[in-house]
Amino acid sequence: MAFDTATILDSIADRIESLTPATQLSASDRYSARIAPFAGVHVAGRRAVTVSGEGGIRKPTGGSTCSDWETTVSILVAYPLTHAANGTERRGAYSDAIQDSEDILSDLYYWSTTTAGILQIDPQPATVDDNGDGVIESERSIFIRFKRS
Repeated sequence: MAFDTATILDSIADRIESLTPATQLSASDRYSARIAPFAGVHVAGRRAVTVSGEGGIRKPTGGSTCSDWETTVSILVAYPLTHAANGTERRGAYSDAIQDSEDILSDLYYWSTTTAGILQIDPQPATVDDNGDGVIESERSIFIRFKRS
């Protein structure tokens, strides 16, 4: 299968939406992904996912072909800032963000090894922090090399 960056973004958003969060509180507590720039991320519900990417480039290197392209995809998951309830648990939005970032990446490793046309992924560690507006944000960039049509 041949890809372009927009198709890769669609595929990643679909994969994320198919996952069930480990800390799911109800059946409606799902990942809801959109493809857009990160500016103005709005958290509706417990978590909101935004997937963005850079326009790909062809960059032949040793052993690659003219149809080998590369791009960087970024995934931002935003959570309303919550803290663990006193004395009853230790987890809040920060812990959920850490776990979700690892679960999403685990699935993307599987996707990259089972999808023809995806040649390589090279993720960066996720950064998880309070954005100062009452939102915890988990952001990860992933370099992707792919076969483009």
